[in-house]
Amino acid sequence: MENVIMIHGYNGIPKMYEWLEEKLVRNGYSVIMPKFPTQEGVTYKLWRAVLDNYKNSIEEKTIVIAHSIGNEFIIRYLVENNINIKMYVSLAGFANIFVNEGKEDLNRAVKEFLITEKEVERFNQLVYKKYCIYSDNDHIVPFDALERYSKVIGGESILIKGIGHMGKKSGLESIPEVLNIIEKNNM
Repeated sequence: MENVIMIHGYNGIPKMYEWLEEKLVRNGYSVIMPKFPTQEGVTYKLWRAVLDNYKNSIEEKTIVIAHSIGNEFIIRYLVENNINIKMYVSLAGFANIFVNEGKEDLNRAVKEFLITEKEVERFNQLVYKKYCIYSDNDHIVPFDALERYSKVIGGESILIKGIGHMGKKSGLESIPEVLNIIEKNNM
């Protein structure tokens, strides 16, 4: 049975993750969805301590799905621990600093989690397949940062119109595209 690890973002587990977990379990996957500290608790040190509890479940056949700032976190974590994985699906990932007016703590977290070019290079050696899903109306991450991310990590770019940042505020309850990617790659 393959493991799927779902890494959430700054505001916690989005609704679509619950839907995705149910579908993946029904299709025979073992799903791990760690609960990381949110908002002011978003620090690399705290998140690393949480994921360390699941470290033995991350191996060459593992599929990682990461949302927003969770993308930067998992890249750094995999590189630090030299872990190979089968597939990585990014949701609203970014690889450069941006600023949201009036959201100082989010801006702090974005800076803290920012990945380096060296980390990206090593990550690209550790991951077999990469997909980057993003939207044309993300209210958190600027569109050019979303577009650039797939190029930076060498992932297949998938634009889905009108799904926002895919977090709690977006109201997105399902994301069949992720399920389709996983199923397509496991046939």
